[in-house]
Amino acid sequence: MTAKLTIRQHILLGLLSGVVLAFVLAGIAAYFKIQHETDELFDYQLKQIVRSFPPQMVQQKTDTPDTHPGKKIVVQVWDKAGAQVFVTNAARALPRYASRGFADVVAGEESWRIYSEENSGQLVQVAQLVRDRLKIQGKLLWRCLIPFLSLIPVLALLIWLVVGTSLRPLTRLTSFLRQRSADDLQQVDVRAYTPEIVPIVEALNALFERLDHAIQSQKRFVADAAHELRTPLAALKLQLQLAEMADDEAERLAATKKLHERLNRATHLVQQLLTLARQGGENSAHGQESINLPQLATRLVSDFAPLAESKGIDLGMESDDPSLEVAGNAESLQVMLGNVIDNAIRYTPSGGKVDVLVTRIDGKPSLQIDDTGVGIAAHERERVFDRFYRREGTQESGSGLGLAIVKNVAAQHGARIRLQDRLQGQGLSFCIMF
Repeated sequence: MTAKLTIRQHILLGLLSGVVLAFVLAGIAAYFKIQHETDELFDYQLKQIVRSFPPQMVQQKTDTPDTHPGKKIVVQVWDKAGAQVFVTNAARALPRYASRGFADVVAGEESWRIYSEENSGQLVQVAQLVRDRLKIQGKLLWRCLIPFLSLIPVLALLIWLVVGTSLRPLTRLTSFLRQRSADDLQQVDVRAYTPEIVPIVEALNALFERLDHAIQSQKRFVADAAHELRTPLAALKLQLQLAEMADDEAERLAATKKLHERLNRATHLVQQLLTLARQGGENSAHGQESINLPQLATRLVSDFAPLAESKGIDLGMESDDPSLEVAGNAESLQVMLGNVIDNAIRYTPSGGKVDVLVTRIDGKPSLQIDDTGVGIAAHERERVFDRFYRREGTQESGSGLGLAIVKNVAAQHGARIRLQDRLQGQGLSFCIMF
């Protein structure tokens, strides 16, 4: 696995690479500039040498010491008759070239820069080794780059210090978070950090707030679950004792039957508690897909048909648009709609009717469940969604969690719930609008 660079290493590597690249580019640009300027200077020097020779030179030769690049210049003069009358370095003498002015030639396997000009009938030709020019240009370049190269360590040190100082708030935030205990979810003061770190701190604060909300919700859930489980478990224990103390078979059978009923109620309560715990988290709506509402409603109506038939209830389903779809989690929506249909069947007397309608309300996909049951009083329509809340006088056994689950799933899918009286006759209209 390749090791990842830290932010500090990324910044230092980027800045130092940029500085080195800038120096390299500056060195290249300086080299070409020096080459251009020195070439012009050397060419001007050659031209001045030619023009400094007097006319009518007499026959003479001289040897210039060949120890310094600046003296390795060969000067040759020819008279009108074409005879060479002057040369500074016979060992490096060049042939007479026909071209006038500047020219680049190769003689003796070496490159030369020459300049020739006729002066009062005589021809003066001056030549300079190209490699001597290059040596001088190289030395000038190094002399120019030495101050810049000496600045690289200084700049590297300054960059290191500046980067370290700039990242100090992030280091301080890391140290602060490491020192906090697992249950310390207090907000971090954003005023202590620079504007660049503030978005991170604000995101952490939002996360702490969500975590605190989830933990508090879990604590309430555990407390409520423990409270609600205490009663049915105590009732089970009492019923078991009654069954053990029964004097005859009839009493024992009656006690056993009651024990089964209480076991069924406890089992239903535990199932609802598990469902609520599974559907209550923020991540339960993840994994969304396109869901066909009419198909979902048809499947659930088919599942609850035996229960409705056992109570003599007419359970039906209608849809205005067979292709009506919503984005959501199929399992969660199935749990939500199943709880609504189950409640409608439970609280509708024998001979009643429960209709599931998939339609559009105000242009939005909606599920509407109408029943001919006892309905819900207007002042209780908000409280029925609270956990473990059960209305007074109800004869149906339950856990008081079904509608709390429905509310959680609806909230996760951005749906709105509306309870109202049924338009025709007695009953309740339960509408979920996406």
